[in-house]
Amino acid sequence: MLDRMPAKVTYCRICEAACGLIAEVDAEQIVALSPDPDHVVSKGFACAKGTRFLEIHRSPGRVDHPLIRRGGELQRVGWAEANRDIGRRLRQIIDTHGPHAVAVYVGNPSAFSYTLPIYSTAFIRAIGTRNYFSAGSLDCNNKFFVARKMLGSAATHPVPDLDRAHFALLLGTNPSVSQSSFVNAPRMTERLQAIERRGGRVVIVDPRRSETARMVGEHVAIRPDTDAAFLLALLHVIFAEGLLDAESVRAHASGLSALKRAVQPFSPERVAAATGVAATTVQQLARGFARAPGAFCHLSTGVNQGRFGNIAYAAKIALELVTGNLDKAGGALIIRGAADTAGLARLLGLDREPSHRSRVGNFPTVLGTLPTAILADEIQTPGPGQIRALICLAGNPLLSAPDGGKLRAALQELELHVSVDLFVSDTGAHASHVLPAVDFLEREDFPLTQLQLQPVPYVQWTDAVVAPRGERRPEWQILLDLAAAARLPLFGNRGADAALRLALKASGPRALALPLLVGALGARPLRALRAAPHGITLGHRERPGRYLRSRSATPIVLDDPEVWARLDELRGQLDAQPSGLRLISRRERLGHNSWMHDNPRLSLPTHVAHFAPADADALGIRSGGRVRLSANGRSIEIRAAIDPALSPGAVAVPHGYGHEPGSSWQFAQRRGGQNINQLAASDAASLDPESGMAQLIGVALKVEVLAEISPDSPAIVASDPSGSPRPEAEA
Repeated sequence: MLDRMPAKVTYCRICEAACGLIAEVDAEQIVALSPDPDHVVSKGFACAKGTRFLEIHRSPGRVDHPLIRRGGELQRVGWAEANRDIGRRLRQIIDTHGPHAVAVYVGNPSAFSYTLPIYSTAFIRAIGTRNYFSAGSLDCNNKFFVARKMLGSAATHPVPDLDRAHFALLLGTNPSVSQSSFVNAPRMTERLQAIERRGGRVVIVDPRRSETARMVGEHVAIRPDTDAAFLLALLHVIFAEGLLDAESVRAHASGLSALKRAVQPFSPERVAAATGVAATTVQQLARGFARAPGAFCHLSTGVNQGRFGNIAYAAKIALELVTGNLDKAGGALIIRGAADTAGLARLLGLDREPSHRSRVGNFPTVLGTLPTAILADEIQTPGPGQIRALICLAGNPLLSAPDGGKLRAALQELELHVSVDLFVSDTGAHASHVLPAVDFLEREDFPLTQLQLQPVPYVQWTDAVVAPRGERRPEWQILLDLAAAARLPLFGNRGADAALRLALKASGPRALALPLLVGALGARPLRALRAAPHGITLGHRERPGRYLRSRSATPIVLDDPEVWARLDELRGQLDAQPSGLRLISRRERLGHNSWMHDNPRLSLPTHVAHFAPADADALGIRSGGRVRLSANGRSIEIRAAIDPALSPGAVAVPHGYGHEPGSSWQFAQRRGGQNINQLAASDAASLDPESGMAQLIGVALKVEVLAEISPDSPAIVASDPSGSPRPEAEA
């Protein structure tokens, strides 16, 4: 019987929520995954993506052995041969063209592994390349950039105190579908509902009445990519009506006068035309936020990926500070967590950005990384430092970056392209080598990068649930073997290389990580963690107000010129008459970027472009008919759906579709669909000059109707705002 099988405690590593899981194991094979009722935070919650991850673990499309491309086909080889061949080619490219001829790209799954951030850094410094790219410039580098400028550290971010708040303002996030980002918050929708039960307010600002907005709170419809102007209008009201906490600002910030001048043009009346949010609504929201016993503002990728993501995040932090809600119980907490990773990085100098800039576009780095949108140009532009080799770790930039067609062509020009992944991804379909990595059920872990994103501080350790299938290996081991094969000392230092390899031999990959937990858990942290497999809460380390009083290294800077560099551009849009249709993204409850699309138990709907009824009527779009969406000189053809929850002016299209024929995602390929990021601009002039973020939402679209639907064809209706959405979790 299933209930008599051995059970192992672990946790999910798909997103920041890190929900607890129980794995049922029979004869060293996992037969079921279910939510962990005893987890210290998730308490029996896990979304459908986590409980269905078993299909990813045992998918027939997984890469279980190293592959080398020969005669146009990927063929199985042994690890020794793969490492030897990659090492030889890598060494030759570096010797001939220099270290900058090698690029490394790291995808966002790296944020949910304690080893990959540490050992990828050792590998990148071993190469000595400036050409380090990550998924951050596609979804969140605006937050890292602004946090460094305003708070003094890219690793310091305010997180919502969900369980004590009385006012929650959410923009560009749909946690009932995707849990939200930059916060470790299982059961987020349930916790938002609790705010209302204790007499508070939840306000969801979104161009679409999302699944979350149908379950909790008030929905405020807004035009795509106008969130920054809306937030500045809130600040305008707070300053105009004297609602600010002057003592908090005076004690902990600089630049208040400049901030007041910056928001002066953004009156609610003037902003209303651009955002579609009535001036009276802006005024009452600002008053409610400022007067609540505890309030926070949380924004996610639906704002980050717009043109003014820097300003939006800066305005969010400023809003919380000037109302006295930053570092306050019930407001936005700045967590210390089990390890003060931000403080440690500052102490060791690891949070300082390198001085180099990109060859194409002259972009600065964010967390040491360059904008992914220029990767294709860096490959195709001749001259010193031209990229000739790419090491792609747990990423799929062909679908996630703008203009995948240009990147596809660029990948063909590489002399070496190594993909380290679970599958032959769309990007890996063009690789010279594909190396099989373990999944999260096959490795030990603890939530290193989430330790300062937890409203309830805790830490959990998991051993591997089962041994790796086939010849799958952990990424840290793959990187160390490649560095050795190419004769590249880790961290670029032979002494550090020797010391690290000795530590690994003695203690394994945890040698560099567990010492971080000694302060919270004592001299033997692993023993403490294994004694409490469901997690250890650390409430004594969460003390609201301590950050501003003693942990902050500098005053909060409200007027950094680089943060507000695009303010004139934003101000110029206030008087422009809103017109045309703008793209927004849409998360799917049973999808997660591209890499979850090959899961047959995640029954995704037909990939469609969602239109508001009024826009569909004006354009003559029939439900189920085909339309052509065009932007930046490119187009895709896709079916249309009518979405009553969508506000006029917005077109919502899920991302992560348009899979390559050469990928191992056979089930995902049968789903069809188109790559919506193909329509985003990728030239250097289109990127944010400071964060390097590409604009993936708010893109102006041209829409053409291609064919009429047959009267007998079934209608495609995207959602019913009067009905009940599907539940967000399984218990």
